[in-house]
Order: sequence, then C-alpha cells, then structure tokens
Amino acid sequence: MQAGIGYEIFPDRFFSFCQKKGTRDWHSELPSPQDFKEGKYKYGTVFYGGDINGISSKLEYIAELSVDFIYLTPIFSSPSNHRYDCSDYFTIDPMLGTEKDLKKLCSTAMENKIRIVLDIALNHVGDSHQWFIKATKGLKEKEFFRQINGSFTFWSDSKNLPELALENPELIDLLWRSEHSAMNKWMKAGISDWRLDCAYELGEEILRDIHKNIAHTQDHKIYAEAWTYPKKWLSNGYTHGIMNYYFKNIIDDFLNNTLDATQTGEILSYTIKDCTEEKLFPCWNILSTHDTPRIKNQYEDLWKLAVVMQFTLPGSPLIYYGEEIGMTGENDPYCRQPMRWELTEKENKTFDFYLNIIKLFKGSPALREGKFTRVFSNNQNILAYSRSTTKIDEYRLILINPTLKAQEFAAYTTESFLMNRAQMQDVFTQERYTIVCSSIKGMINPGSFLILQPLVDGTYTPYKRIITQ
Repeated sequence: MQAGIGYEIFPDRFFSFCQKKGTRDWHSELPSPQDFKEGKYKYGTVFYGGDINGISSKLEYIAELSVDFIYLTPIFSSPSNHRYDCSDYFTIDPMLGTEKDLKKLCSTAMENKIRIVLDIALNHVGDSHQWFIKATKGLKEKEFFRQINGSFTFWSDSKNLPELALENPELIDLLWRSEHSAMNKWMKAGISDWRLDCAYELGEEILRDIHKNIAHTQDHKIYAEAWTYPKKWLSNGYTHGIMNYYFKNIIDDFLNNTLDATQTGEILSYTIKDCTEEKLFPCWNILSTHDTPRIKNQYEDLWKLAVVMQFTLPGSPLIYYGEEIGMTGENDPYCRQPMRWELTEKENKTFDFYLNIIKLFKGSPALREGKFTRVFSNNQNILAYSRSTTKIDEYRLILINPTLKAQEFAAYTTESFLMNRAQMQDVFTQERYTIVCSSIKGMINPGSFLILQPLVDGTYTPYKRIITQ
C-alpha cells in the first residue's frame, strides 16, 4: 500500500459559488475574541457561504496539487458552520447545496482520480435533531440516547451535543448497518471513504461493526480521529488509518525543543517498527486542521521543517486548506478563516515550496512506500533518518536542524550500497556531499533541512551494476 496526499476542506470557508443571504463578506475577518466574549456573535453561527459547488469549481486547482483525496468536514444539516452538531444525517445542509451537487462533486473528483472522504460524527448529534426533540418528550427515540440514572449525557459536557446510544440495534441500522442507512445512502451518492469523528470514544465493538459493514463493501475505507498512540487502532480491524496526532505531537515537541534529536529519533524509530510502515502509510500525517492553529502560527520560522517531516515520515500528508498559500490563524475559530484566493494569483514562495515538496513526494517511491530507518548522528541537535526501497537510486536521507546555529554533522547510515567516495546531492539546493564508508559529513544551516539522494549517473559510476537491483 502506498501513501497519498490529502487536502482538508472546511466547506463554509473554501469557496462560495454564489453569495447567500445572511453571510459575511468573503474578504472580511472573523469577529474578534472580544466580540464573541461579549455575546455579539455566537460561536458557530458566523457563515461565509462556502458551498459544494464552490468546491467543484475549484477542483482544477486542487488537482494541480496532485491530491489523492479530499477530506470534507461535515456537510449534513445543522444549525452551525462546523456541522458537528448534526440535525439530520440524511440531508445535506441547504446552505451547502443539494444531493445533486454532491453527486457532481464526487463524479468530477473521481474523473480526476481524487477520492472524497466525508466526515461523520456518530458519537453525538445536535440538540436540534428530531430524534433528540422526540426523546425529550419521552417518545421511543429516547432509547437512541445514552443515559445515566435516567439523564441524558452530553459530549464533553456540552449541553447542545447529546450522546447517542450506539448499542441500540435500531439506531445502528439507521446509521450504518442497513442498506438504507445514512452512511450507505451517501456512499451510493459517490462518497468514497469516511472519517469518523471522536472515533476514540466509539469503542472496539462499534468500530469493528462499522468496518465490517462499510469498509468491506466495494472499495470504501474508514479513517479515525484518534489522538493516541496508533497501534491498536491499526491492528484490530477497526480502521484503515487514523489522523496521526501522535506524529504531530512528536514534531511539535522536537521543533519547540521539548525533545532533542536523539530522543525524537528513538521515539519515531520505535513507533514505526511497532506499528509497521505498511499500517502507517494510509494514516494522515497532519500538522494543522480545523481544530488547531495553522502551521505558520505553530512553528513560526521552523514551519518548513515541520512540512518536511510531514512529507518524509511514513504516512499520507494532509494539507489543511490554505496552508499551501501561507494562510495564518490561531486556535478555532481563527484557523477557519475564508480561503484567501487572491494569494493564488501572484508569486507566492510558500506555494512554490509546497509544489516542490509535493513533486518530491510524488516522484519518490521511497517516501510513498519505502522503509524508514533511523540514521545515527554525532550531533544530538540533528535529527537524521532515511527512507529507502530495494533500489539505491531511490534512497533518501533526511537531516533536520531546528536550532538557531549552523551545525556540523556526521551521519552514519546502515545502507551498504552507498558507494564510498560517491556523491549525494540535496534535492532542493543541489549542494553535494561525499560518502565515506556509508557516512556523510557536512554542515547544515540554522533552522534548515537536507534531503539527500545518491548521484548514480555519469560516464563512470560505482553504481553501474547495482542501480536497478
């Protein structure tokens, strides 16, 4: 299995195909924190009018990023802009469009070999859902909701998010098990895969049942939101992959100096060996999402190092909309500003960097499906690892210096076919380094990285008989 590239879209903020009543001007900023605090605006009720047809109209742009899948946060009927408080699993929010619009998006995406992944919150609904309204009246739908001592429970104690009793057979049929379930309805409309919100709270039996009834029908995959160590989610038939917040946490701590390079290498090496590369390839390597600050806010001057790790560790890098053009934003809701399309219409160094790292990923079998190996360094400030296949010309050596000073390094690989006195070249700067007994010595600039590959061509090459092996 190969890793791919994903693109996350928060539908209300991506592109508005037509201006709608009650929505803000696309170029206006979100209200200030003080405005929310004083109650001038209620969280989740500020709309910009992005819609499904808007996404369809921008598919050419997304395809130019060589994206393999688009992950959409929820699109079901809801009173909020984030729509994690669903009021009807069987209808699309009218502000976003219609079933016809969704079918068109799925069809056009498939023509571009792009899968559509749809987000669904099964753990809870919004308090405006008809099931909950009926439940509060004591009707049979009361059995659809989790209760303790006769009282409903609410996700994270948020009184507008009543939790579902997912053990209820009738509810299971409505959501995923029966032919006419909500999840089956949207797969028939063209949805390829599912992201399960709050998957870590669904439990083992429920995840297995969803996997059994959904993932094994045709070509549909299940991805889980799991802010934990990956292994059990990947080895027990629960999911095909997770949003890998575990890797994100390691990247965060390495770049903010909570972990040194030696500790980071040890944790990554153990985790990848324990979980296996093959299981990690489908997992989404994330740096930012609709739940976190944007990359440039989190990592500041080291943001490129974070992106390099995102694209070179085993997994499928997920780009949150707007990161590729350098958008900024702190925590929710400010990480959810409208897409700044004007930044795509002029020279943009951030966009150029993303295009280059995407091109590198797409052109490298080692990064998409290769083995991860920790590389030993004499400098505890330098993180070093490699990705490789059986072909030596596909070998990639990654070195990262998160410090404020230039660092000398000696990286000791365990690759026997790196030929003595041959050269390695950085894929971005074309700077060359000489191999000595499978080791590479040199200098790396502050807050910088190297991605080295062997130079195997030339009139004379020591690789002449092993390059294709």
